[in-house]
Amino acid sequence: MGKAGRLHRIVRKGGSWVFLSKVLLSLVAVVFAASISVTSTTYQAEVGSAVNVANGLVGTDKGFSISLVGSAATSCSSPVTFGPVPGTANTTITGGHLVYDIQVNSTTLVSANTKFNATLVIASTTYGPVCVQTPAVPVNGQTIDCKFDVGTALPASPYSFKVTVQ
Repeated sequence: MGKAGRLHRIVRKGGSWVFLSKVLLSLVAVVFAASISVTSTTYQAEVGSAVNVANGLVGTDKGFSISLVGSAATSCSSPVTFGPVPGTANTTITGGHLVYDIQVNSTTLVSANTKFNATLVIASTTYGPVCVQTPAVPVNGQTIDCKFDVGTALPASPYSFKVTVQ
């Protein structure tokens, strides 16, 4: 009689509990005998960020991304004005560089025809300013994306950054 036949005979004669117990104990022994290795991974990130938007405007941090195309800088002598079509105010952007973006929203709480400068400080380096302006009749919810080219790499971690619109 083969192994399968002997196993069937043991189970059939009521030895199934004994057999099942042996199998479970064997599995437990194998699991505890297995080696367990632990590896640690260190992750680093920014220490903190601050967005300071004054005078009734609202700012939303849209984060860092890589620019696919370049674009010329907008001029502070002709600030980007809030309007029904979303605008963009930016430093000179080079394709393939990291770009930080903050979306600035207008409200009816701001004064008409007021100019604001947006600046970004990462570690000890200042980027900008980029300039935005409220229209003659301020409206809620109009947006301008303020974009800053920060180069090909961020500073070594940990670092912090601060955005100011005033």
